[in-house]
Amino acid sequence: MMWAMPVAAQTEVAPVGAPPESPPESPIARPCREAAEARPPRQQLLARCDRALRSAGIAPPVRLAMLMNRGIARLQAGKVEQATADFDLAIRAAPGLPEAWINKGVALTRLPGRQEEAVALISHGLTIGPKEPARAYFARAQAHESAGRLRDAMEDYAAAARADPDWPAPGEELKRFRVERRKILRG
Repeated sequence: MMWAMPVAAQTEVAPVGAPPESPPESPIARPCREAAEARPPRQQLLARCDRALRSAGIAPPVRLAMLMNRGIARLQAGKVEQATADFDLAIRAAPGLPEAWINKGVALTRLPGRQEEAVALISHGLTIGPKEPARAYFARAQAHESAGRLRDAMEDYAAAARADPDWPAPGEELKRFRVERRKILRG
């Protein structure tokens, strides 16, 4: 399971607290969003996204959404290093975007020996304040689990369940865990 979620690139970025109405999606960004939404993304969609990103004059917020979506599509296609590079570009462009940090952490979770870094990146994203904290806790739980830290994983799955009680995935993962209390003998 992956936390990465497609982003609808808009022609302008609405400030925090703005009304929920948002401007229409930028047509140039559509290929990258479609690639991110495809399960799995077809090479043709990724190629269209690549061509769109090479276009001149893309507004920075639109380019950011396109990078995030291409990173998600590449991650879903198993191109982890390329996805990580896209998330790095997104972080450089918008270091305050928690989803960029979290998605990079999700990508690194898939690389051997990078789980500690993945946990740190996802934790940083959580401190910034993602729009969907339950998904971030879930991603960090997966990183903990792949690193063999089951107690930390269980705690993050529980945090994800508390953050979004209507989302069944954390509860399903928690069913795999069992807490045992052992009596410690002293003496």
